[in-house]
Amino acid sequence: MAPDDNRILDVGFDEQSILLRLTDGRVLSLPISRYIRVHKATPEQRREWVLTEDGRGVNWPALWEPAPEGMVSVWTLEQEALYEHALARLQQVRGDLSALPPDERELVALWRMEADINNGGFMQFFCNWGEETCHLAIEALDRIGAQGTRQCLNDMLNVVAHYGGTEEMVSLSDLPGMLTPDERDRMYALEQAFWKYPEPLDKAVVRHYTPRVTLRG
Repeated sequence: MAPDDNRILDVGFDEQSILLRLTDGRVLSLPISRYIRVHKATPEQRREWVLTEDGRGVNWPALWEPAPEGMVSVWTLEQEALYEHALARLQQVRGDLSALPPDERELVALWRMEADINNGGFMQFFCNWGEETCHLAIEALDRIGAQGTRQCLNDMLNVVAHYGGTEEMVSLSDLPGMLTPDERDRMYALEQAFWKYPEPLDKAVVRHYTPRVTLRG
């Protein structure tokens, strides 16, 4: 079943969880404490859920203004599951990224990109993981059709790429302090563009990798 067709059929609750019953028969369980307004709501308020237009998200209009993707999004949950699978596989091979199949390598690179750039900007991502992982993320974004995000990441890399062409050896840890004021301004503008997410990456990741990666458990 294609991800777009795997919609939410029902929403239930137990003491600790929100339970999403999907068309394919699965029930996704997620901690209700993750969604503070739902956690604090009365049983009656919790039952006043509505689905998003695509049937893959849930909103509680009485608790919070509805979002197009939903307060709870199956796209996000399935993206997280793909990332968690790839990271677990990386741990199994003792952190050797080259030992993973291509799809899992790409998922690791995309997770590193999102986690680090959203936390501390491009320089955190680049200095933590280096140029190889950055190029892998760019290739993955191209493969999943996220061209706007791909261009943004490529432009960020281009801000610092010339430092690798100097005769003097440049340490990644020293690189942030070497940027000129103009380069910092350019990087900041590109990070702002990245944080706006030119494409919904959760949908692009799930649509591309779900048919290609077998999750365990």
